[in-house]
Amino acid sequence: ALLPHLSTARSPVLIQGTAIKTWFARRHGIDPKSIVNVACTPCTAKKAEVCRPEMNASGRYLKDESIRDMDYALTCRELAQWIYESRIRFDELPDGQYDSIMGRGSGGGIIFGNTGGVMEATLRAAWLYMTGKNAPASLLEFQPVRGLAGVREAAIEIDGRLLRVAVVHGTGTARPLLDEILKGNAKYDFVEVMACPGGCIGGGGQPKPGGNGRPDDALRQKRISGLYTKDERQTVRCSADNPDVQRIYKEFLGKPLGPLSRELFHTSHGLAGND
Repeated sequence: ALLPHLSTARSPVLIQGTAIKTWFARRHGIDPKSIVNVACTPCTAKKAEVCRPEMNASGRYLKDESIRDMDYALTCRELAQWIYESRIRFDELPDGQYDSIMGRGSGGGIIFGNTGGVMEATLRAAWLYMTGKNAPASLLEFQPVRGLAGVREAAIEIDGRLLRVAVVHGTGTARPLLDEILKGNAKYDFVEVMACPGGCIGGGGQPKPGGNGRPDDALRQKRISGLYTKDERQTVRCSADNPDVQRIYKEFLGKPLGPLSRELFHTSHGLAGND
């Protein structure tokens, strides 16, 4: 059975929402009930996810279960339509200072939107945790997990341990690979599965070519390349090496996979019912 092997980490959207209503609110003396979190995401499934009854970890922590981790989810296409209908022209807006709110991002966080990006970001962090050193240049551009092939496999040795990994995107492609794993014909330490072709860059909430067309691989590759280019320009390339992330653990959470981290940033899985 695959269920015990599913990652318990919640999605980045829910982790951010929980952090805002707990650590951020406390740090800035804000009443969490006055905060309204709105996620802008390429994923239409986030609309259902933010409404799930268990997505109120911050409320349980604060002893008020009416507090939701993320209150609303807008798709990128909905936001673009809203901006258009409001006749907002960015080239006519006055310049202002960037408000970082939760701090800076990292290259590892940026490439989460690509198929293979979660795997690459995780391997960078695994290298840091296992060796105590920053990931080598080969892991900052780990080609075996990049691209648009339906399934990509790789093996990498970190601190004397050989890790076997696989990346798959598209639900039709994922099923055969999962079947092979269940039969015992394929063994991996970590498998990244993204439902949308190309990953989140090809999500159902993304802009559509011509207004209502379907993106092809050429467009997907342009979006993928854009995220990798932005990753290359970041000062911090590994999520675990981000000083702002480290500060949250130092000031609030304690340590990764510690009791409070598990309570707020992780979930559990069960067999699907009628939902």
